[in-house]
Amino acid sequence: MSSNKICPNCGAESNPSERFCPNCGTRLPEQDAAGNPTIRIDQSPFNAPSGGQGAAYPPPGIAPNPPRKGMPVWLIVLISLGGLAAVACVGAIVIIGVLTLLGEKTATVFSSVNSSLDVSTGPTTASSRRTPVSDPANVAPTRDVVLLPTKTPMRATATPAGDPILASARQVFRDAFDDNSNSWVTGQVSDIETDTIEDGVFKVLWTGKGATYETHERDVTNFVADLDCKAERGGTDAGCGFIFDQKTDVGYYRFRFYEDSYDLSVVSSNDATPTKNLVKGNPSRLVKSGDWNRLRVVRQDNKISLYLNDELLDTASDSTYTDGQVGVWTSCYNEQGGVEVWFDNFTIWELP
Repeated sequence: MSSNKICPNCGAESNPSERFCPNCGTRLPEQDAAGNPTIRIDQSPFNAPSGGQGAAYPPPGIAPNPPRKGMPVWLIVLISLGGLAAVACVGAIVIIGVLTLLGEKTATVFSSVNSSLDVSTGPTTASSRRTPVSDPANVAPTRDVVLLPTKTPMRATATPAGDPILASARQVFRDAFDDNSNSWVTGQVSDIETDTIEDGVFKVLWTGKGATYETHERDVTNFVADLDCKAERGGTDAGCGFIFDQKTDVGYYRFRFYEDSYDLSVVSSNDATPTKNLVKGNPSRLVKSGDWNRLRVVRQDNKISLYLNDELLDTASDSTYTDGQVGVWTSCYNEQGGVEVWFDNFTIWELP
């Protein structure tokens, strides 16, 4: 092997004693004792002589690999983990903030609903909770005042002694309104209606024309229902009565009682279906004006019987509805209001 030095840049030969290439000025590698050139550890393999005497590597036109730069892998991994942890912390803070805000809003809404309903103390189970519903057929109630004929006065048939209607009945509900243990909705129910339970009486005060009802949340088929009703203020503009066989989005029967008229109708929840009147009349001969009047409705299969003060008032036969909930109905017939209806002793018996 030649003892001459080979320039790693241009491939020119030079004497062993030369330290720089006489052709291009590149620093020449040193030789060991055996005359072999020593490659510096900081030299790239691509700049080392290869391929024989006078050859340069890499070949002309191919640039040597640049030295590696950048951070160590372990530092990159550490920074990435730190970034992920920061993102997770920010996300947790945002989620906690949103949940806190939602909780505050929910509490505010719940408090608002409770304060608007002003529900008195008592059981709050789903089976006892009820809400007043506007009578769709009575947003502006209409009624006919039936005059009694002079030659054929109405004669009611007295209920037989011992109340045989209830002999085989089973009482399923009763409220004497000594308190609000059955969770009726009280307070300012609407702009024109205020309900209160006091002095053992459920009182409905009207300041405008309208009608509402509330039902006991138990479906019955054959039944007897009683209600004591009084027009405390408003006279013949004060109405009370029963809703029965009521089913949401379907319809119900309505027994309306005023001191100068009554009627029994089939009411559909479909606004396009007109209300169907079954019976109507004048209860004047049986009415206790300005005092308590006892209403009763008896449903036995397709037969419906109406009673006033324990005497038969009227009967009808209809099968539009066959079962549902029973409730109380109240109304004001005066645009200016001034009506106060009291009711008490709401009782339901189930017939076999």
